[in-house]
Amino acid sequence: LGDAMSLEEFAEQAEWVEYTNQKLAVLLYPNLCPTLSDSYRAFAYVNSVPEFSGWQRFWIRSIGAFAMYMAASRVKKKHQIQDERQALEEVLEKPVQHLTRNGAKFLSGRSEPHVGDLAVFGALRGIQGTPIQREILEQRPV
Repeated sequence: LGDAMSLEEFAEQAEWVEYTNQKLAVLLYPNLCPTLSDSYRAFAYVNSVPEFSGWQRFWIRSIGAFAMYMAASRVKKKHQIQDERQALEEVLEKPVQHLTRNGAKFLSGRSEPHVGDLAVFGALRGIQGTPIQREILEQRPV
């Protein structure tokens, strides 16, 4: 099915997946919804769903925004996050430094991505089109 993976390559991929699950993903949610108004803005996509009536859009966006804000607050408390933006910036330094140091397009250092690349990409894809995504891209050279 392809080249055999070395134990070192397997460990590196596992490290990036763990980084994504334990650090990056944990910080994305509180950064999407640090305030109730940010949470409401994150739910703006509901207005573009033609299958929802006006009332459904109103209730889904209002209740959904409140629920997201409350859940994000619980995540912050559970993980003892004081400043979600600063914590996210610190966590994003790892892949940025790795890519910059290796001059590579992928975390694998190869011409094609590995599981770790897909994990990081998948987590960041979840915030596509949001204000936090624009802020991250403006601050990061990679």
